Amino acid sequence: MRTILLFLFICIVAAGGGFFAYRHFAHAGNVVGKPLPAGIQMNDLDGKPHALEEYRGKLLLLNFWATWCGPCLHEIPELVKLQTEFGPRGLQIVGPAVDDPDAVRGMLGTLGINYPVLITAEPETMIKTMEQLDNPVGGLPFSLLVGADGIIIRRQIGEFSAGELREMISSHLPT
Repeated sequence: MRTILLFLFICIVAAGGGFFAYRHFAHAGNVVGKPLPAGIQMNDLDGKPHALEEYRGKLLLLNFWATWCGPCLHEIPELVKLQTEFGPRGLQIVGPAVDDPDAVRGMLGTLGINYPVLITAEPETMIKTMEQLDNPVGGLPFSLLVGADGIIIRRQIGEFSAGELREMISSHLPT
């Protein structure tokens, strides 16, 4: 009897894990190859609204982050370097922050961010935006690489390695 109960328990746990994996990965990458959805708007830290369409014509790296996210903070120095190096060739990094605006303002000087940081008044709005962009679990960091034509090239939940990020960006910019 004990063996049967153990077997049933393992089956239930495996089924639950399979369901979670299906929910998480079934839609993974569905936005790749599609246009960046129109109408996505966020504010800068001064409250001025910005539509993501403003960045059309440039290679756009959207990097959703938060001040409390260790991998996000680890990735930002490389993003700063890449914006400096590849900005003149057409790269625009934009960092939507899933965080309190005051916390973000407090970190900007420390992080040396040299690209636009956007935020929404309500955290739920940012979460809905991430869901719309194929991040149903709200994982951070969350990045989308969008071509100058507005088509999503790559989607990633989790941190990029510095080399991977550099290669991905340089391969999509004119020489």
